Amino acid sequence: MLELLRGEPRRVRKLLIEAEREFAEITELAVAARIPVQVVDREVHEALIGPGLARGVLALAEPPRSWDIEDLLTRDDGPKTRRGHRLLVACDGIQDPHNFGAVIRSAEFFGAGGVIWARDRSAPLSPAAVRSSAGASERVPLCPVTNLARALEQAKRGDWWVIGTVVDEGQPLLELAADPPAAMVVVLGSEGTGLRRLTRERCDFLTTIDGAGSLGSLNVSAAAAVTLALLG
Repeated sequence: MLELLRGEPRRVRKLLIEAEREFAEITELAVAARIPVQVVDREVHEALIGPGLARGVLALAEPPRSWDIEDLLTRDDGPKTRRGHRLLVACDGIQDPHNFGAVIRSAEFFGAGGVIWARDRSAPLSPAAVRSSAGASERVPLCPVTNLARALEQAKRGDWWVIGTVVDEGQPLLELAADPPAAMVVVLGSEGTGLRRLTRERCDFLTTIDGAGSLGSLNVSAAAAVTLALLG
């Protein structure tokens, strides 16, 4: 909420604050931006975004800008990783909005220049995803696409290398991270089935996180954080 009000207050049409709750800094920013503030019962929040998601204050706002894939691939002024690399994150069918939001958060934290996902095969940018992103959805460029495989092909025609994350039989992540490409798209698969066949076929590299325990893999959001931390 604070990231939205600080960065793009023009998108906000109204704030709904739960009765008997106080949010001094949020209210101050809203008043300064001449955004209407309305006091409502908790039931109003839950009717709008679902039970259990309300945290006392809700913004009715226009959605964040959707970037075009070409703009992400060709921009010169985008964020860089700590080692100065260009990095994009692609989500191939992540279904859980909390995982999706957590991936967006990791992408922003590790310097990604954008997050790409297929409109029809992934969790939407819902209130749950936005909340799980902890403000990152207001900072990192977001790029929903019609066809993820086609978007990866478009990246490969430029100077981008596509890196797919897989549970096993990929190049060890630590080995790849020793000298990663200067421009890379890191692709994360769905919680249940991983990368789809067409997505996998478009990867230049497949990489696997080596573990030492008995569990076979990490949750996709945890895997995203590990992968981006090492490649970045």
